[in-house]
Amino acid sequence: MIAGRHLRRHPDSEPVVLVVTDGEPTAHLMAGGEPYFRWPTTLETLRSTIAEVDSIARYGATLNLFMLGEDEGLARFVDAVARRVGGRVFTPDVSRLGEYVVADYLRARRGRRASA
Repeated sequence: MIAGRHLRRHPDSEPVVLVVTDGEPTAHLMAGGEPYFRWPTTLETLRSTIAEVDSIARYGATLNLFMLGEDEGLARFVDAVARRVGGRVFTPDVSRLGEYVVADYLRARRGRRASA
């Protein structure tokens, strides 16, 4: 939700969303903006997460996920999200995460400008 709001407030910015995660979604923002946390994840959190992923994709943003961890549930979720929106999944060495994030952002930015 926060990334989507940022993109809509800055329509001239590069619509790239980078998600760094070490687990399945366990939190979302309620209608009033207050956070809701629950582990294991709830159906409400999954629905909210997928609704936001779909919203970001409809906006035309690139969504790339950086997966920190090797949990099978996380891998299934991240892969499903990436397939849903045509995003990519990265499994970087944690010590080089910043390098991966910046390189991916710059690659996505160049690709979008070339197709504009």
